[in-house]
Amino acid sequence: MKIQKMANKALKSMVTSYSESDKDSFDFDYFRNIFPDISDDTITKCLYLLSDDNLVTIQPADGIAYMTFLSAKGIQTCQEDTLFKKGYDCIKEVKSLIG
Repeated sequence: MKIQKMANKALKSMVTSYSESDKDSFDFDYFRNIFPDISDDTITKCLYLLSDDNLVTIQPADGIAYMTFLSAKGIQTCQEDTLFKKGYDCIKEVKSLIG
C-alpha cells in the first residue's frame, strides 16, 4: 500500500473516531490495528506525512509515532474531502441518468 493512501486511510479513521466519540489522540497500537501487515517504520512515515501537512501532531518515542493527536485542520480537511467526493459522485450519477 502506498504511503499517501495509508495516510488518507489513517486520517479518515481518526476523523471517524473523533466524530463518534470525540477522541482526538491515538496511540501507535491504534494504527497497528488498521495496518496489521505494515511495518512500524512505514506506519510512522505515513503519520509523519500527515504531520508535515499540519493535519496531526506527533509525540515520538522509541523511533515510532508513539502518540498522534488529530488537529482541527485534519478534521476540516477530511470533512471537506468527503463533501467533495459526495458532490462528485452525485454529479456522476446525474450525468449517467441524463446521458
